[in-house]
Amino acid sequence: MAKYSLLKGKVSKLHVFDDSKEIRSGDIGWLALFGLMIIGAFELLIDIIDSLAIGNITLKGKTFYCYIGKKEVLGNLEHVGFKEGDYVEMVVKQIDTNQYQSYAVRMPQYHALYFPRSIGVPTLLKLKFCSIVSGVMCLFAYLFLTILAFFDLEKDPDDFIFRTIATIIMFLLISIILFFLAGGRYSFISNRIFATLGYPKPWLHSSVEEHDRFKKLNRSGDPELYDDPQTPEFERIKKLDPDAYYYCRTPNLPDWVEVIDERGYTPNLKDQKKLSS
Repeated sequence: MAKYSLLKGKVSKLHVFDDSKEIRSGDIGWLALFGLMIIGAFELLIDIIDSLAIGNITLKGKTFYCYIGKKEVLGNLEHVGFKEGDYVEMVVKQIDTNQYQSYAVRMPQYHALYFPRSIGVPTLLKLKFCSIVSGVMCLFAYLFLTILAFFDLEKDPDDFIFRTIATIIMFLLISIILFFLAGGRYSFISNRIFATLGYPKPWLHSSVEEHDRFKKLNRSGDPELYDDPQTPEFERIKKLDPDAYYYCRTPNLPDWVEVIDERGYTPNLKDQKKLSS
């Protein structure tokens, strides 16, 4: 399983598409275009295989295409909250020379994170919710079968054991089904995103809970947000983007994360013509 990298730099040549079919070969590289066609044609098959292998999963959302320095980036986000010239940090995976697939976008100046749809809930948290729902359903089913057995005149002493085993199996099956129906396969990507961004327990990290905590700290002007050494330019946000997830402190990146720093890149005349073509 390939690890994600962190791509840093300013956005240029940004295109946002409501439908991936609107992308033309003149807008993006041929390999990226061909990749989108393959993804669209085999989306269901890819989802099933990747759900089992925990590999790459077709991401849902609004398609965008841009350059970060010299790197071409193609991605899908629920909302593209950045614009031309903004500094961003993208969680990416390389798909070809100088071409990358984006899985999440961070805007450090605003402490904002943007995900594809269904990304953001960690695996263990989603399993917990699914297990609770499954447990309630199985409890009612078990009680119903117990009541029926109480009125059965010809009781079999093995019925209790059979009901218990059947209930446990049903609980496990329902939990797994609910997990995948609720988009659980995407939680494996969120685990990898949070690990790349430096969260120590990515499988437990809840972006929703941190978002709610950020809103409280931002309203009160808590110094925790302003004393973040990695984002000294952060300023109090007056109007939150409803489509963004906000975080409090910027985690330290793990040693294994490759940082692709394009902040020092300034396109020359030849590159400018290439980017504008």
